[in-house]
Amino acid sequence: MPNIYTPDFWESEEDALWTDMAEIFIDAYLSGVEGGVETLPPNARVLVDFDYVNTQVLDYARQYRYGLIKDITSTTRGQVQQAISDWIQSGQPLSVLEAQIAPIFGMARATAISVTEVTRVFAEGNAQAWMSTGIVNDVRFNTAEDDLVCKFCSPLDGQTFPVDDYGHKPPIHVRCRCFNTPVVSEEAFERRLEEIFG
Repeated sequence: MPNIYTPDFWESEEDALWTDMAEIFIDAYLSGVEGGVETLPPNARVLVDFDYVNTQVLDYARQYRYGLIKDITSTTRGQVQQAISDWIQSGQPLSVLEAQIAPIFGMARATAISVTEVTRVFAEGNAQAWMSTGIVNDVRFNTAEDDLVCKFCSPLDGQTFPVDDYGHKPPIHVRCRCFNTPVVSEEAFERRLEEIFG
């Protein structure tokens, strides 16, 4: 069993998680940008500013690496510390602790994190594509509209929120299947066309 009591272990876990996620991060972000472009009306797609989008991916990657990845590691650390505390109080053998800790690092949790984080990064790519146009100020929240929609997401279905409102950007929870769609401002669209074509 690795020495989970040292800061070096957790720094190593954080680095390993980012290494595993970096390529997926870029793919999900670029797919999100592409998906965001596709959800715009065809005549508005030319307004996407890819220089802006590319600059934003660098900023978001830094935030993601040193914010969200650190949060995932902190959550894992908290779960391990709780398992150890429970084990100490129980007086059970070490094999019981090892069995309790294994799922924290197991495939089921890894899958849940992967699905959730790909959704998060894809949604960010969508939002950056929309914001770059100057014609999308709001987004509409959409659920899968089936029996699996949860009590957190169901009341949000169909509501509009500012495009940069991170509190209402999917994923709302682990394994969230919801998504946003752009709400194009007709006024802003006309203004942009006037700026471009005079």
